Amino acid sequence: MHPTSWLDGLRGVASLIVFFFHFTDDTHKGLLMSYGVQRDGDNAASSPLQLPFLRVIFAGKPMVHIFFVISGFVLAYKPLRQIRARQFDSLQKTLASSVFRRGFRLFLPTLVSTFIIMCLRYYGWIPRKAKGSLYEQFDQWQHEVIKILGFIWQWDSSRTPDYDSHLWTIPIEMSFSMFLFVVITGLSHVKTYVRLAAVVGLGAFCLRHGHYAGWEFMAGVVLAEVQLIQDAHKERKAALEQNKEAAHMESSVGTAGLSESTAGGSRRRSVAKLIFQGFLIVNLIFALYVAGWPREKWEETPAIDFLLQHTPEPYRSRGQSWPIFIWYAIGAVQIVLALQQIEPLRRVFNTKPAQYLADVSYSLYICHGPVMKVIHHRMMPYLWEPVGGLQGADMGGRFLVWFFGLILMAIPVFWVSDLFLRVVDNKCVEFARWIEKKCVIDE
Repeated sequence: MHPTSWLDGLRGVASLIVFFFHFTDDTHKGLLMSYGVQRDGDNAASSPLQLPFLRVIFAGKPMVHIFFVISGFVLAYKPLRQIRARQFDSLQKTLASSVFRRGFRLFLPTLVSTFIIMCLRYYGWIPRKAKGSLYEQFDQWQHEVIKILGFIWQWDSSRTPDYDSHLWTIPIEMSFSMFLFVVITGLSHVKTYVRLAAVVGLGAFCLRHGHYAGWEFMAGVVLAEVQLIQDAHKERKAALEQNKEAAHMESSVGTAGLSESTAGGSRRRSVAKLIFQGFLIVNLIFALYVAGWPREKWEETPAIDFLLQHTPEPYRSRGQSWPIFIWYAIGAVQIVLALQQIEPLRRVFNTKPAQYLADVSYSLYICHGPVMKVIHHRMMPYLWEPVGGLQGADMGGRFLVWFFGLILMAIPVFWVSDLFLRVVDNKCVEFARWIEKKCVIDE
């Protein structure tokens, strides 16, 4: 366990929710509507799963925005720690290594996964029309790979790759990782308050002008700096308490007045902490409600219709999912901030199940889509048949199909993801380190 283990756990849980979302979107689109709102032509009663907050278990889209905040935090944490310790030589090596290996880390596993998808598509395992020959299929694949690599220059434009639509986030991760490294390099020698002000300003500027991922990465940097400030404060406080105890043992003169003063200060700090945590919980409630933004008919959902009417430009006029992005971006920061500051909530993500999900998170994100494409259209008809099919099933029947379908789908998804982690993902990390070692000048 390390100081950012809870963030790894959060990333793992978010990846699991993305899998739940794509399964639900493929097989039970009605569950993605708000409670009491039906899709056109669907008269089935709403499920309790569609209630606010409960629906977060398959709210995959906001999880992507949480990924970006986590990436900003994790990528910035070590460089900021070195900056605060004035270890500038080590900082330069850290940033150089991060820049060198980032592309390998993000794109090598996706290169392998899309190649496998190409083969599955050609041999008919995925229901998508194949090209005439294997060479033509390979040629289309390599053009698609080049397009994915080219997306990094379009910042947070949501382009959908042909071989796995879920990989649209990877070029954004790459481009804003580089942005983060440049920002940290440029602000590495300034005072802490200047750096915080500059990063907050950059993030706000990005959000205002439609670059939501820039806001999320910069928010991660700010939260990492706040974490380091709080850790340093705790260390100073612990040292001060030790000094006070030593002084108390040497002399008891004036300790009564000192004790009363200390007790009064402690009470004020406790009240201030409770107020701050209450504020964070209110923010968390808002963020979790927004995370349940429905798939369709937004204007029929209480509070969501208000946010939609007050969505600022340029998000409002871009159409599609853009009006949601600004609210997801704000909510993602609220969620990570609340978890960072409220320890009981943070503990959940340090548990063994969450840490396993952390280990397999990237593989799960990459693999769940292809596995579902191979299996779900073959498996789901057998589950729908006993309840009368999608149109004939009532709310209870649909829930049973969703629940058992999700469990049955999770078995191959996790098996393939774990295998991909061991055979591909870990090897890609090792390869990136090996090639860096071979390329870097010996000192």
